[in-house]
Amino acid sequence: MTMTDALDLPELKATRQARREFLDRLEPLRSDLYKYCRRLTGNAFDAEDLVQESLARAFTQAAQAHSPIVSPRAWLFRVATNAYVDSYRRQSPVLVDAPEQAAPDAADPAEVRDAWAELVTLLPPQERAALALKDLFGFTLTEVADVLRTSVGAVKAALHRGRGRLADPERSLKTREAPDRRLLDAVAEAFTAYDVPRLTALLLADADSEILGVLTEYGAENIRGGSIEHTLDLSKPYRYTADVVDLWGEPVLVIHIVRDGHRAVNDLMRLTTEDGKVRSIRWYYFSPNFLTEVAATLGEPVELNGHHY
Repeated sequence: MTMTDALDLPELKATRQARREFLDRLEPLRSDLYKYCRRLTGNAFDAEDLVQESLARAFTQAAQAHSPIVSPRAWLFRVATNAYVDSYRRQSPVLVDAPEQAAPDAADPAEVRDAWAELVTLLPPQERAALALKDLFGFTLTEVADVLRTSVGAVKAALHRGRGRLADPERSLKTREAPDRRLLDAVAEAFTAYDVPRLTALLLADADSEILGVLTEYGAENIRGGSIEHTLDLSKPYRYTADVVDLWGEPVLVIHIVRDGHRAVNDLMRLTTEDGKVRSIRWYYFSPNFLTEVAATLGEPVELNGHHY
């Protein structure tokens, strides 16, 4: 085989099956993982990204393990913490070592919970993780230290610093550049009209589309023949509509499924735009916790893989 040959070996097919089985085993932990990532990142979009990265890393690490994973929940939280720390290192230094100073024994979990959206923009990741594990998930100091691979004293110091930020009046929120609103409106109109050619024409030729946790498509024609035509299939006994919604400070396309007169949130498209066209699409169809939060925020019902909630 040369490097120009397609890479689709029988071993890869076996790996895909193993990955599906692995994710099925972890499904009972997924809700807690999402909540933890939500607290680390401070917003639902980045939380779901971290969930996907954590699950991918967990599969690789589990394949390399030579002994049973005794505490899967704590282990999965550790994988997520490491993934978050790695992403944060590119932005600013990570404070790992800390003095053995005392921390308050208690904090108001509701106060911590309410402050997270702002708090995470200020704290190094170890402090964020320590606060989330201790004050929101009820881990003991020893358990937190085990997840973070540090000492109990360092955990106490991280908690002390993090809780101190709650009283800091100088808080500010980060914002991200919004996509082209007029282009989002055009995509929503073409999607709802099931106009595949018009929708495809709104994509850059080298655009990419990712269905989180499932597959990635490259190129407008591949996206058309894959996710777009599969979704906008008129033979199905239901229809999809797309609405541009300002969600958590960002315009996105919320996909509703209309079936037997009922309308429910079923997916979300997050677009990156460039030069008046779509650069990338992220679909959240297989992100149940994320979509549940979206629907709750909008005050609407949600249908996840055919199930109403």
